[in-house]
Amino acid sequence: MEKMVKETLLLQYDAEQRIAANEGGFGLLAEMVKINDKIKKLESHYQKLESHRQSHLDIRQRAISTWVRDALNKDTERRKEEIRRLNQDVIHGGDVRSDAMVVTERYKKSSTEWRSFRTLYGLTPDNVNDLDQEKCCGSLQALDRAASILLKNACIRLPTEAIGKKREDLIAMLLEERYEEAEKMSSTFLCGNELFMAEE
Repeated sequence: MEKMVKETLLLQYDAEQRIAANEGGFGLLAEMVKINDKIKKLESHYQKLESHRQSHLDIRQRAISTWVRDALNKDTERRKEEIRRLNQDVIHGGDVRSDAMVVTERYKKSSTEWRSFRTLYGLTPDNVNDLDQEKCCGSLQALDRAASILLKNACIRLPTEAIGKKREDLIAMLLEERYEEAEKMSSTFLCGNELFMAEE
């Protein structure tokens, strides 16, 4: 009983965290916060890896389908369509996350590829890497859609000023970490008719 009274007297109240604990309890809480932060970082890293994994699978699928078509003379309509889709999505499609990794790891900052990344995506590779990508997945996909238009048409400007302005607005929101607004806007950016019109 006396021990319980002593421990009770040692309790301290942390108003910010709204918790009462002894010194050991606060230490444990601090460790739990650190572990939680590590878990969040790992989840973010996992999400990036999953995105890259999907891109890699698409590339390998294209390679295998092309080999089956060419080496085994299995040129079916389904296979043609699959290769056509993969050519558009993989070869001529935007992938801001993977491309940021490629440019960061394979090119010098002074290279044309590095400096031109902003033209393609509206952000620098460093900007992309600094984003909280877990909070802006839809926005990054919207930037992929815009870049796909530039890649497919081998051009440096989006087809209309209005689309270019929307992309700039989206980029500004991302750089200002207004992720919720960016996600809302990106859910309609270059979707449906707007994408169809832009690709023509």
